[in-house]
Amino acid sequence: MPKKIKLIILTFLFLPIVSNAFECSITNIEGKSDSELEAIALQCEKEAAEQKALLEAKQRESVTIERDISILDSKIDKTALDIRATKVRIYQIGQEIDQKENDIRTLSEKTEEIIDHLGVLVKRANELDSFTYLEAMLSQESISSFFIDSNDFDEVKKGLSDKLSELRNVKEKTEVAKIQLEEVEMNERGLKIKTEKEKAQAENYKDQKQDLLSLNRDQEAEYKAAIAEKERVKNAIKNRLFRTVGGVELTFGEALKLIQPYEEKIGVEAALTLSILSQESGIDGLIGKNQGRCTYNQKATNKAGTVMSNSQKPAFLAITAELGMDPNTTPVSCPIYSDGAYGGAMGPSQFMPNTWWDGNNGTGFKKRVAKVLGVSVPSPFNNLDAFTGTALYLSDAMYRCKTAFSGQFDLWSCSAAKYYSGLYNTTSNTLTQHMKPTYSYGYKVAKRAQEFQKDIDLLNN
Repeated sequence: MPKKIKLIILTFLFLPIVSNAFECSITNIEGKSDSELEAIALQCEKEAAEQKALLEAKQRESVTIERDISILDSKIDKTALDIRATKVRIYQIGQEIDQKENDIRTLSEKTEEIIDHLGVLVKRANELDSFTYLEAMLSQESISSFFIDSNDFDEVKKGLSDKLSELRNVKEKTEVAKIQLEEVEMNERGLKIKTEKEKAQAENYKDQKQDLLSLNRDQEAEYKAAIAEKERVKNAIKNRLFRTVGGVELTFGEALKLIQPYEEKIGVEAALTLSILSQESGIDGLIGKNQGRCTYNQKATNKAGTVMSNSQKPAFLAITAELGMDPNTTPVSCPIYSDGAYGGAMGPSQFMPNTWWDGNNGTGFKKRVAKVLGVSVPSPFNNLDAFTGTALYLSDAMYRCKTAFSGQFDLWSCSAAKYYSGLYNTTSNTLTQHMKPTYSYGYKVAKRAQEFQKDIDLLNN
């Protein structure tokens, strides 16, 4: 083989391989396509997985100061990569939200246009409909013109029907687009929670690393004793008895294990959901005091004469029938007359039947819970299903609260106030009453959620 050809082959073999892979970077993501953004996010996730493997290998080694410094280094690197991946995903969702908003604007404009056309058609239809045969005979117009107008009337009616049908289709599309936008917004809020959590963890890791660097090997025994004490505190938190508003008892760790996997999907912090579910409240200091000890048709002092109001009974009977439960023995909350004339709330999260699912109107949280959990028939009496419903309710409340508040404490307090007093019908005065004073339901829930968040951070660390 000629030397020249050999040289070309060797040069080709030892050329650096050009890769189309993207770097895990968030410094230049503006204007990139969805596929490019996806590639960057995947690269970040790949590098984070590699760091996780290194971290797990280090964690299997015997406890030493040097080993734990290496672990913290790996945690910091992994957290940084997770944050980058999350920021790319949030950027993608932001673009999708912008597109959805444009779609809704377009649909709204089209709806207005159709309504204008309908106005003209209705007016024309009314004119022709009120024009009698006698008036046609006495008018100066010819009979032939009258019958032409009559034929026109049929065309107008057909046009009116077509426009009405078109309006309904546009309305349905608008509603679907709105629901999709709300779901995307909820996902974005979940990603924000994840990013903030990872950022706080990274900062915590750095502080721990500085503490470790200041130690020396002579302090190894003291360091191990501190670790053992930290584990003791974590176990105490995890095993602390947790009581839900329905009186269900489970450990804090068990409750957290149920809720935490869904906090990013729903966009509500587990600490807030747990705080809402906890038993303390502004109602005689105990929200679960008289809950779950009555039946729906039991006699009570109110207009209906029963524990449950007549408006709630059809939904309750449908829910129990679907779940194969006897409505006459299924426990519901008793009335707390200082707070209202009726009881009838169901399960650990105390959902009212119509709020869980109103079959007549096709509204409620049942289908949304089913979608989040991937189940066919969720139950308000099941812990996970009920807790997920609580988180979804809080997500809706937070969506409305963020038009007036931005700080976490105020958002938590406002969301809790809406959970307590109603999602849709809460006036500004009622909202302030239930979220601002230190003794109010919303304020106490937000304060307790802060304490729960500290516990959760310790358990996660």
